[in-house]
Amino acid sequence: MIRAEALFAKQSERSSLDTPLDHIKACHRRIEERLDTLERAAARLGSHRDRALEAFESAFHFLDTSGVLHTEDEEVSIFPRLKPLLEPGERSYLAELEHDHAEAHEIYAQLKDVYSHPDNSAQVKEVVARFVKLYRAHIKSEDATLQGYAAQHLQQDALLAISAEMKARRNPATA
Repeated sequence: MIRAEALFAKQSERSSLDTPLDHIKACHRRIEERLDTLERAAARLGSHRDRALEAFESAFHFLDTSGVLHTEDEEVSIFPRLKPLLEPGERSYLAELEHDHAEAHEIYAQLKDVYSHPDNSAQVKEVVARFVKLYRAHIKSEDATLQGYAAQHLQQDALLAISAEMKARRNPATA
């Protein structure tokens, strides 16, 4: 049964890669699940330490793999194609998203550092709270605004190229 679920997940991932804007939204939902995990794990560091540490590791694994790919999808494939099609104010919005990515990366590095000293559970909670707050606002903004810009401005040929790049990023052997 687990194999069938894993196969279905792979098939739906491939199919969503054919529609890159849908894939970005679906990835946002998966990231939000990891943000929830980080919050729960931080809250339980004192009472259920081993389980909390496992939850952190699981969330970190996702963010270090799929999360990195997601950011590359946006910064390498979507933003550069979208930027020349936007008005100046809209381009500054893209710059804000890139700034959010850099800030999230910095906070994430802090989180991994303080996590490596889990006797600082208060500090871990504080860094998790900052990371989660930034990322949730960022995702909300992208879902509301970036998706609209992309749907309005990106033509089918650009979406096909983005899809191909996203697939190649996940399976370089087929590129």
